[in-house]
Amino acid sequence: MAAVLVLVTYRARPGAEEQLSGVLRTHVARLRELGFIADKPHFAAARPDQPGTFVESFWWVGPGAIEQAHDHPDVQEIWMRIEDLCAEPVQSIELLPLD
Repeated sequence: MAAVLVLVTYRARPGAEEQLSGVLRTHVARLRELGFIADKPHFAAARPDQPGTFVESFWWVGPGAIEQAHDHPDVQEIWMRIEDLCAEPVQSIELLPLD
């Protein structure tokens, strides 16, 4: 089962930038603890050209991991918190490596 790369963009509600960046600092670590994220490089970063916009990249352990994560109560709690802090819906793109 091949890992799946995901790129996610978040736009914070005005005044929620610090809270959202705090959640994003621990998001991938928690997903990894729960077994959904591969042991591969990941990052979360702020876009300097768009204040309040953050980008995150990580690897799901496989194609079915995102569906399993959606059903996990701990993940649902984290994602609901993120959604509450965002001004727009979270945008994500899943990519398969060309190896």
